[in-house]
Amino acid sequence: MRTMYASFTAVALVLMPALAAHAQAPIPPDVRQKMSGYVGTWAVEEWVRETPSAPEVAQNGSWEASWYFDAFIEWKGSIESDGETISTVEYEGYDPIIQNYSYWFGSDGSRGEAYDGEWDGTTIRIQLVEYTTGGEVHRGRCTWPYSADFTELRDYFCEKLTDGNWWVFRRGSARKMSG
Repeated sequence: MRTMYASFTAVALVLMPALAAHAQAPIPPDVRQKMSGYVGTWAVEEWVRETPSAPEVAQNGSWEASWYFDAFIEWKGSIESDGETISTVEYEGYDPIIQNYSYWFGSDGSRGEAYDGEWDGTTIRIQLVEYTTGGEVHRGRCTWPYSADFTELRDYFCEKLTDGNWWVFRRGSARKMSG
């Protein structure tokens, strides 16, 4: 019991400053305006592959983005691929140091987080780490080029680093249907 209490206390002491920093750092108005552009329902068409030499597999579905506690964007996705439906949820917020942050969880057991990001006009670039159900850890990066009015996401792509080489594992487009 003492070990559990000591562990809880240690974790709380480590997390408290981080939580306090986020609580004291409101989303800047210009970033909030950009993030508000996400809100709505998006039709998605994309292609993915598991390895650099694997063929691409088409996926279609939708993403629903809404404000969550007025501090995060909650993305809920439903993607059809090879007759299987994969559901995801992602929370995107703002960190004043890295200018972005994002965490996602897939119904397939995968999860990940963005640890660095930048806004360049309406284009978002992130660095990420993904954890698979098999215990693998992948470094990646994504480029998300939105239209000026945030109604389209054209030719986005995500890459993984394998054996020192970057390769595209996900690419596609999305169109806002409502919101």
